[in-house]
Amino acid sequence: FNPKKLQKISKAKSWFFEKINKIDTPLTQLTKKKKKKRPKISKIKNEKWNVKTDTTEIKKSHQKLLQRVVYQQTGKSIRNDRFLDTYNLPKLNQEDIENLSRPITESEIESGIKALPTKKSPGPDGFTAEFYQTFKEELTLILLKIFRPIEREGILLNSFYEARITLITDPEEDVALKGNYRPISLMNIDSKILNKILAKRFQPHIRKIIHPGQVGFILGMQGWFNIHKSINMIHHINRLQKKNHMIISIDAEKAFDKIQHPFMMKTLRKLGVEKTFLNTIKAIYEKPMANILLNGEKLEAFPLSSGAKQGCPFSPLLFNILLEDLARVIRQEKELKGIQIGKEEVK
Repeated sequence: FNPKKLQKISKAKSWFFEKINKIDTPLTQLTKKKKKKRPKISKIKNEKWNVKTDTTEIKKSHQKLLQRVVYQQTGKSIRNDRFLDTYNLPKLNQEDIENLSRPITESEIESGIKALPTKKSPGPDGFTAEFYQTFKEELTLILLKIFRPIEREGILLNSFYEARITLITDPEEDVALKGNYRPISLMNIDSKILNKILAKRFQPHIRKIIHPGQVGFILGMQGWFNIHKSINMIHHINRLQKKNHMIISIDAEKAFDKIQHPFMMKTLRKLGVEKTFLNTIKAIYEKPMANILLNGEKLEAFPLSSGAKQGCPFSPLLFNILLEDLARVIRQEKELKGIQIGKEEVK
């Protein structure tokens, strides 16, 4: 092949892989499918791959599976403390902390209500985003009265702890396998607004404690940044005489569901998060409860001892913070060698 032609093909591939992460790309249009009605869960496969169709057994099986995920062993407290003390973590300064812990305002609540996505399923209390937006003025004052004591006393109303979990899966996967289902939390709107305010406040500070290598959920960052970086690394390796390098992609299974609340709080404190802002987060994760919604039927409620709710506006940033612990361990571990590009070691 002509080297110039190969270079053009390489550039075209790079452009494609950079751009496919954008939701408004032609690839999205090509792969866009009509929304299908969520299939009814009418059978399951047990550990021995035997198919069971009994309705009661299906309910018990899914309840047991989800409880096993959220009742994970939280690990020994001393071990977690030692882990956090072993590695250097960045810290927010006093000005940042004061900014995060300032009292919630009417304008923040109004902004949160206005930003609510419409035509979405409501939480357990049945109130929709459209309801909140219709009665925005009245509800803003009510929410302000509810939020202020949370900041002072660290106590939430019981409705803030409630969530309804719906199980979704890719229609192309085996719907009888329990492991193929992903839990999505339907939260009450008042809880979503509070979490949205926390997320919006924390967003300007997140890049002070998160390495530029993390691009997901962070304002101003795009997934294709890392795709482009990976392509450049591959081109760099191909130019080397010794090609004894490896690029590994790791996917954490049910990552949001496996976040341990005590470790999350310790990490936040280690990063300098404190005062009212930390107390509000602690209150949110004090005693969360959930019901599974299976085939339109609400199952028995159970407590959530681990996990960040998928569907919560603040969960992605909390996940970023905990993921940074792992990333920082890899970057600071001398035994793990990265790819040397000039004076920079990339890993």
